[in-house]
Amino acid sequence: MAMDDCDIDVFGPRIEGGAALLANRELAVALRADGDEAEEENRALDCVETVRAKPNEFWRFMLRMSLGAVMHPYEYAKILMQLGFEPMPAVISTNWLGRTTLFLPSANHYLRYIRQIDGVPGLYRGLIARVMGSTVYAAFSGSLVNLLGWRHLETQTHPFRNYLCNMLRDALILTTGLAISHPFYVISVRQMAQFVGREVIYSSLKGSVEEILQQAGPLGLYVGFVPRLLSDLGVLFCTSTLSALCARFGLFNSRRREYNSVLIQFGAVMLFYPLQVVGACMACSGSAVAAGAPPYMPVYGQWVDCLSDLVVRGDHYRGAFMFRRVLSKVQVQRSRDPFTVSRLM
Repeated sequence: MAMDDCDIDVFGPRIEGGAALLANRELAVALRADGDEAEEENRALDCVETVRAKPNEFWRFMLRMSLGAVMHPYEYAKILMQLGFEPMPAVISTNWLGRTTLFLPSANHYLRYIRQIDGVPGLYRGLIARVMGSTVYAAFSGSLVNLLGWRHLETQTHPFRNYLCNMLRDALILTTGLAISHPFYVISVRQMAQFVGREVIYSSLKGSVEEILQQAGPLGLYVGFVPRLLSDLGVLFCTSTLSALCARFGLFNSRRREYNSVLIQFGAVMLFYPLQVVGACMACSGSAVAAGAPPYMPVYGQWVDCLSDLVVRGDHYRGAFMFRRVLSKVQVQRSRDPFTVSRLM
């Protein structure tokens, strides 16, 4: 009896067979319930963060669209420069080094010229198509990535794999958005190009689509798509690669990282800018507007022919600098060229 009392005092009452199993099950259920509650709490927090993020994304998008609408006249002038339309002659002035140089009219001269002819509303020609293209790009650029489940990729342990996954995802987003929005770009460019010949063919979105489909079929909505895609992918590859190398080898400190990213972005954009000029020219070349035919522009069959011709004539960077446009020596020597520059001299 003494031993039994000692066992009872030390170890307490024994739980036999089924009672022990029941207790284990109750413990497992309790732990599972705690885990479910934690998971539901995490989901609730994610939903709250998503709900909070959506208004921020919406307001950022609205701010970006508003700024783009305000600055649209300068985009209008830039498109006319890319198309090679020079309504005013070059002027003689001095450069930063004090040398006498020929300068082409700046974007402000273009805006004054357009306002004199079409008034202030004429400065916003092609705005609706451009806004529609930007809206469609923002709304559907990530649709294919979301469908494939690549929106939030897991961070790879190896830096190179992480770099490849992120660049592949960004390239897919860029390609999808550009493929959906490019028809609006073509319409916008042709609407702005109508200023040259005073046409009214592409006055509305519906009429523009009908005219393009009647003239060139569905592929007519995608003229100039390849050079624009190559330009954007080239910029993405250069910026991603250089940023990854700088981060990997610690070339720049954290304070200067933002400034260096801006410089890398600017350099990449300038490197592939000729393809943007080609995209604008191909969107207009051979169309029903005067700006896409001689004497303003040759009719190009392929975008490669357009790029080669622009490089030979020294026009592949036209419109890159909008406020101080120097007439290069190659362009000055083209006194007998039937296109563009011969009208400036």
